[in-house]
Amino acid sequence: MKEKARKVLIIALCLVAVVCAGYLIWYYAMAGKVNDSYDKAKKTAEIPKESPIVSEDGNKADIPIDFSALQEANPEVYAWIRIEDTNIDYPILQSAEDDNYYLDHTWEGVSASQGAIFTQSCNSTDFTDFNTIIYGHQMGEGNNTMFHNLGNYLDEGYMEEHPEVVIYTPERIFTYRIFAAVVYDDRHLGHYYNYILDADKQSFIDSLYNARDLRNIYRDDVNVTTEDRVITLSTCISTESEHRLLIGAVLTDEK
Repeated sequence: MKEKARKVLIIALCLVAVVCAGYLIWYYAMAGKVNDSYDKAKKTAEIPKESPIVSEDGNKADIPIDFSALQEANPEVYAWIRIEDTNIDYPILQSAEDDNYYLDHTWEGVSASQGAIFTQSCNSTDFTDFNTIIYGHQMGEGNNTMFHNLGNYLDEGYMEEHPEVVIYTPERIFTYRIFAAVVYDDRHLGHYYNYILDADKQSFIDSLYNARDLRNIYRDDVNVTTEDRVITLSTCISTESEHRLLIGAVLTDEK
């Protein structure tokens, strides 16, 4: 009887091993396809040297992203985010029908757990809102894509070394200075605060500075007020489903 039970256990463990191996093969194969998709996005976005870009309002602008080519592939691409010396160099999308569509679809609309970098309908797509919330997966160890590098902002010195976020649109270039890396709760920032009201704007700013977590990092030399415009990069934290990592950045230049 014991020998039979031992054989059953061995068979069960072998099946678990096969399933795990199969999942890992599938996961890394899918990750490779997603990486190829975003490499394609970067190649699509490259500007031919002989074709200077003119913004949609008719003014010449040094916008190094070919939005026309990107939007031929997917018209829901409306901006591009870049943080120098990090992996964060991606199109930003917003679905017209489903706020969570790009949570598990790539910029080309292909189903994938890595998803895309995106905003939701509570935000306009011209970055004129007080707080534009930009979402992306952090991804696990060994998968250095999407918003994975945001976790580095909880390390001392990283914010000073990587201080700016640049957002490109077909008409504008927005430069933001990062002022906070905060372990936050999982409330929906776009629904919890009414950013039309100055009181709620201030409440949001205060909530970042009052967040109680020893990992939080702030810049003392960056002042943020209700008159400013900010972006919040939001991603998950592995093993902490009740928390989100927020990177707050304030607009310092617009071209």
